[in-house]
Amino acid sequence: RGCDMLQMRLFLPSLLLLILVFLSLVESQKVRMRSTLVCKNGERQEGRCVCNLDYVGRHCEKKKMCDTFRRYQNGTCLACMTGYTGEYCEDIVCEHGEIDKTGLSCVCERPFSGPFCSDLDTKDVYRFYNHRAYMMGPLGALCIIPMCGLFYGCERMARKRQVKRVALMLGDQNLTVTKDAVKSLLAEDV
Repeated sequence: RGCDMLQMRLFLPSLLLLILVFLSLVESQKVRMRSTLVCKNGERQEGRCVCNLDYVGRHCEKKKMCDTFRRYQNGTCLACMTGYTGEYCEDIVCEHGEIDKTGLSCVCERPFSGPFCSDLDTKDVYRFYNHRAYMMGPLGALCIIPMCGLFYGCERMARKRQVKRVALMLGDQNLTVTKDAVKSLLAEDV
């Protein structure tokens, strides 16, 4: 019993010393963080950033993307530009993707592109599906063959419809033309 009491007398001061060291480390980390605070579009005052007129965020890194110059008295926007949301219109909206680590732009899911991941370009779609077919190996090649046939058929039918529309339009203007003449006109590079 005497031994336990001695251990307790030695343990409590050691524990107290350990807690004091830990608290001083935490406080020094806070001071270090305050002294390294960088304000991109504003000034540092009393350990925090005071942002310029059109900027918000902890480091004044986000621009207000208000639709008009008019603001409420507290600086919030009346309406946001397309692709932005939030009280100050500072948050970007990524339709088919995620916001990057900085919070200022989008990382798009394939095959989408553009600043808000809302664009779907034909060449990106072809590249995306061709890559998927390539990754599938021989099975992917079997998938591409019917797709190529459909693409060729659609292109051929679209050309026929275009020739027919132009021939009808010229016929409405009392001009007599053959489908072959229209085809050659449309095939010429101007």
